[in-house]
Amino acid sequence: MVRHPKKKEDEKSNAGDTVKDNPEGAPPSTPTQTEESRVKGGLDKLFWLRVGLGVLAGALSALIGSSQSVESSRVGLGFGIMIILFIVSYVMAKSMRIPIPAADKKKLITTGYGSYFLMFIFCWILVNTLIHPEVGIAAVR
Repeated sequence: MVRHPKKKEDEKSNAGDTVKDNPEGAPPSTPTQTEESRVKGGLDKLFWLRVGLGVLAGALSALIGSSQSVESSRVGLGFGIMIILFIVSYVMAKSMRIPIPAADKKKLITTGYGSYFLMFIFCWILVNTLIHPEVGIAAVR
């Protein structure tokens, strides 16, 4: 092992102390790194929760909206379901108790909202198309 020529003997002895403090040669743990991994893991779970709820909101909007006869009520119902399920996802995020600093509390709202909206629109269109196959290219011509 090659040592740096300017390294002092005191630093060598301090390096040996960390092994004595941690049994079985485990690397020293830093509490900030553990907190960061908890925050990242919690935000990842929140992201995928919102993606799943976006799929659910789109499918529910298409299924419930298919019974409506007026198109404007379908749109209002669909976006109402989307907003309600987003609020539910926020309540679920608060109950997950993700250790976010006070300055970053907006992350509970902003994490995954773009994916939530895009999955909502995609699934709404897909399920609506699968429910009503009679409306197709032949009907447009």
